[in-house]
Amino acid sequence: MENSLAHLFSELGYWAILASLLLNGIIQVLGFIPSVFLTTVNVLIWGPWLGGLLSWLGEVIGSVAAFLLYRKGIQLAKVERHTHWRWMQTLNNLSPLRQWLALILARLTPFIPAGAVNLVGALTTVSLSVFFLSTAIGKIPSMALEVWFSHGLIHIEQNAVQVTLTLIAVAVGYVVLKRRAKANDGQ
Repeated sequence: MENSLAHLFSELGYWAILASLLLNGIIQVLGFIPSVFLTTVNVLIWGPWLGGLLSWLGEVIGSVAAFLLYRKGIQLAKVERHTHWRWMQTLNNLSPLRQWLALILARLTPFIPAGAVNLVGALTTVSLSVFFLSTAIGKIPSMALEVWFSHGLIHIEQNAVQVTLTLIAVAVGYVVLKRRAKANDGQ
């Protein structure tokens, strides 16, 4: 799939930037498709710095679009926001600064899907500016990891150690988070 998309983007020239942003926006609105394949294509075509910047920008724009669309859909459908859920009450009662920090933390947690954070933001009273800033900052580490991994895969002959270290880091992070979650559940 990456090869087909890379071929299409290379034929589009600079229009591929707009196509990448649009595709990333669609991925974020759908909320369940991983965007790492698009990051790999962007890194392949534009290199790690520009490709990473384009992927980050696409994810931020797409997340904000998802937030706005979800919120509008909730309003149009007159969906009850389940304000009786304790976690929503907690998030709604936080100051804007604490909401911002909570959303950054959610973005930084590698195993919370981006679509879930977008939906939670839309269901709560979080403002657009708080959501935007927390998304823009919170997506930087995960995007850096995706770019590093994608670049390593593209140049696997020279970067086998890089790819291996990335996989080990992700696996260790997963195990640590799982153990912490189990420890917290046991308390």
